[in-house]
Amino acid sequence: MVHSMDPVQAWSAVGEAWDADVDNVEEHSAEATAALLATLAVQPGDQVLELAAGPGSLGATWSTLVGPAGSAVVSDVAPGMVEFARRRNVALDNVETAVIDAAAIDRADASFDVVACRMGLMFTPDPSIALSEIVRVLRPGGRFGALTWGAIQHNPWLTCVGMAAMANGLVAGGPPVGPGAIFSLGDPGDLEALAKGAGLVDVAVEEFAVTFRAGSVDAHIDRVTALAGPLAGALGSASPEQLAAFRRTAGELAAPYLTADGLEIPGRAILVTGRRG
Repeated sequence: MVHSMDPVQAWSAVGEAWDADVDNVEEHSAEATAALLATLAVQPGDQVLELAAGPGSLGATWSTLVGPAGSAVVSDVAPGMVEFARRRNVALDNVETAVIDAAAIDRADASFDVVACRMGLMFTPDPSIALSEIVRVLRPGGRFGALTWGAIQHNPWLTCVGMAAMANGLVAGGPPVGPGAIFSLGDPGDLEALAKGAGLVDVAVEEFAVTFRAGSVDAHIDRVTALAGPLAGALGSASPEQLAAFRRTAGELAAPYLTADGLEIPGRAILVTGRRG
């Protein structure tokens, strides 16, 4: 049985898993996130919008950077994610949480100094629309930064699981490279062109190696399937036989990355930055 679920529902459904695993997520993305923050150079008094913020783990960082005179809106399109972000940031007076669709940002023109998005832009069905919205809500000179996943061939941390799901009939369709899919913005040149096409200037693109570590292949499979909204839904409707076959296939695909210390499986992230002219 191939399971389908509305994407917003799918990501809401895994909000609890993201909230529980937030430290591991921050660990593997630490270098890329540090580069994002360095480029954005958030100042005291800035107004910051974070899109696709998941459980809101950067809220405390934004709060510190903008200071009492500034503010941050930590948002996600999935209400289930935003609820965990709200709980995480409820004590921070200068952080607001909100349900916001990056393709239809319900905020006034030129209302933010900074817009950030970690690993969410590629899920928008048409990223050019989202980027146009981002430019609209930025003040002149305002800074933008987004992290996306690189090309599919550079991200076996996910493909070993996704290919196993496809091979065993748990998900339909081809590789997730089309519009709105996880690797849809994996070409640095295309990403740069999209950002410039939306009206951003001083656009720069940089790639970062990412390493996912786990004590075992099974632990990695558990983590990826718990966090990947659409995949989690598909596995939820699988038979025990399908699940066992899926795990065997994923284990075979991940086996080359086993070390004496457990699994170390690579990925690649892309950082795109720019500013409104």
